[in-house]
Amino acid sequence: MRDESGTTPATEGVLSPRHRALSLGLITSVTLVAFLWLGVATVLPRAAEDLGGVHLFGWAFTAFMLANLFGTVAAGQGADRGGPTRPYLQAFTVFVAGCVVAALAGNWYVLLAGRALQGLGVGGVLALAYLIVGRAYPDELRARMLALVASAWTLPALLGPAVAGALANATDWRVVFLVLVPLVPVAALLTLPALRGLAPSGSGPGGNRLPLTVLLVLGVGALLAGLENRDPVVLVPLVVAGLAVTLPALRRLLPAGTLTARRGMPAGMIVRGLVSAAYYGGESFFPLSMTRVMGLDTLGSGLALSAGALTWVTGAWLQARLDTRGGGSGRHARVVLGFVLLVAGDGMIALAVGTSLESVALAVGGWAVAGLGMGFVYPAVTTIVLSLAPKGQEGAASSGLQLCETLSVAVMTGLGTAVTAYGSSHGWGDGRGLGLIYLIAAACALLGIAAGLRTAARRTTRGTEPATEPAAEPAAEPASETAPEAGRSA
Repeated sequence: MRDESGTTPATEGVLSPRHRALSLGLITSVTLVAFLWLGVATVLPRAAEDLGGVHLFGWAFTAFMLANLFGTVAAGQGADRGGPTRPYLQAFTVFVAGCVVAALAGNWYVLLAGRALQGLGVGGVLALAYLIVGRAYPDELRARMLALVASAWTLPALLGPAVAGALANATDWRVVFLVLVPLVPVAALLTLPALRGLAPSGSGPGGNRLPLTVLLVLGVGALLAGLENRDPVVLVPLVVAGLAVTLPALRRLLPAGTLTARRGMPAGMIVRGLVSAAYYGGESFFPLSMTRVMGLDTLGSGLALSAGALTWVTGAWLQARLDTRGGGSGRHARVVLGFVLLVAGDGMIALAVGTSLESVALAVGGWAVAGLGMGFVYPAVTTIVLSLAPKGQEGAASSGLQLCETLSVAVMTGLGTAVTAYGSSHGWGDGRGLGLIYLIAAACALLGIAAGLRTAARRTTRGTEPATEPAAEPAAEPASETAPEAGRSA
């Protein structure tokens, strides 16, 4: 409650009676989708084997990420126009439907449909969570609530893979998709009463950006489908058509100069995409590598996956400490250092799974090194980009970062699927194809070193940086940490 001067009493907090239900509801909402996002990755290899989908394994992530992008835009635009209540209910309804469809899937294509529905719902829930914090909490509580929402990723990141693996071993992989569904009504009941009091903002970007987003999703989908096809008559037209649709859409959705890595903020956008490809792209195939190549069970692969979460937290903590101690100096150097660690980590995994070594210790050690690198790069580049954004366009910069991340993960997982399918048809064996995926991830990290060196902008005053043109309009309300495992960068 505010007093007559318009300020918030000093005793009020995010868990005070006024905000308690909404705060708990938002934290529960984010925890639910975070567990799905991180825990399900552990059981997907077993699902792919049961349903005959190993040759299309990467599409479980590609479909999720492309639908996630559309869900983010749709939910943000819907909340701007009619308030967040209806989009919130729609997002969770689609999320639950996706979980049920995946759990009941009789073949891999039905599971992919379920994954797309999950991505659509997760994109909406996460976008709305940050949007709601921006509208429902006063300025003096907003940062504290954002930190709590981000921290809702921490336990799922550290425990989700192992818990999901243990649950799948004890029961069935299908249970993992359904285990948290009963908690959805709890989150909704806590959150909805406060949402009904939030009016439309009327300050979102002008025009309907959904058609442009649909074109982008279709273009990327066509590009990836073409890469997976071995018939040149099909491959070439699909790739050409995909690029013809994707590139113009990206130019309109991203800040000017992003596709050429122009010095300053545009280069930071590219860094976010490359670090996501180098880490998340590898993460998508890590459980499959542990089960198919190393022979671990689902629990073992989940524990191995958690190694990256632990070192990510460590890297993010070190980055924050050094950032505070140096007053922000050294961020660009730490971005480069993080990419060096990612090159080393992805290279170690490629050696472990792609050669006769088949060393679990080397693979897990490489994943831990990659996680440490991600912990350095991810928060540092986010801070760099937002500090370089022209005044009043921080939301556009945040949306651009999320777009680069989502698309890079979708492309990397789709490319990984194409590699494994090609290897399977040419008798490579699982290890060689998966090893090549990690070499591609390491190559993305190498490119990240070059892009990271260009994040330092020559500028005079904030908002007048000569190398950075005004950013594109945001695709949704600012949501700077709606990315997977965002709590690790908090």
